Amino acid sequence: MKTLLKKYLAWLPAVSIAIAIFMFSAQPADASTVTSDRTSQVLLYFANKLNIIDLEQENLEYLCEIMSAPVRKSAHMLEFAALDLSILFALFFWDMRGKKLLLTALGMTVLYACSDELHQLFVPGRAGMIRDVLIDSVGPVVITGGIGLSGKCRRSRYKARISANN
Repeated sequence: MKTLLKKYLAWLPAVSIAIAIFMFSAQPADASTVTSDRTSQVLLYFANKLNIIDLEQENLEYLCEIMSAPVRKSAHMLEFAALDLSILFALFFWDMRGKKLLLTALGMTVLYACSDELHQLFVPGRAGMIRDVLIDSVGPVVITGGIGLSGKCRRSRYKARISANN
C-alpha cells in the first residue's frame, strides 16, 4: 500500500509544473509581456551588480525590449525541461527504465507542449504555433539526449572494465 501511494505521489512534481505552465499560458499577452519584462529587469539588475553592464549608460527599456524574445523562449525551454525531468522521476517510480523511460517522458512532454499551444488559441492576444512547440521541446530533447549519452558512456566504461578484467 505504501509503495503504491509513493508511486502516485511521485507524479506531484510533474502535475505541479504542468499546472504552473498552464497558468502562465493562461495569461493574456499583455500580462505575459509584463512578466517577461520583470524577468529581464531582474537579469539586468544582477548584470549591473556584477559589473557586466553599466545601466547608467544603457537604456533599460530598450534592453528589456531586446531581451524579450530570448527571455521568453529560454523560459519555455526551461519550463518544459523541468516538466520532462519531473515526468522522468515519476515514471522511474513506476519502474520504467532505459530508452522506454526516456522516450515516454519526452513524448509526454511534447504532447503537453502541443496541448499548451492549443490552449493558447483561446487566450486573448496569444497564438498557438507549431514553431513554439519546437522551441518548448528543445529543453526536453537536451535532457533526453544528455541522459541517453550519459548512460551510453557509463555502459561503455563498464564493458571496458569487464573486458580488462577478463
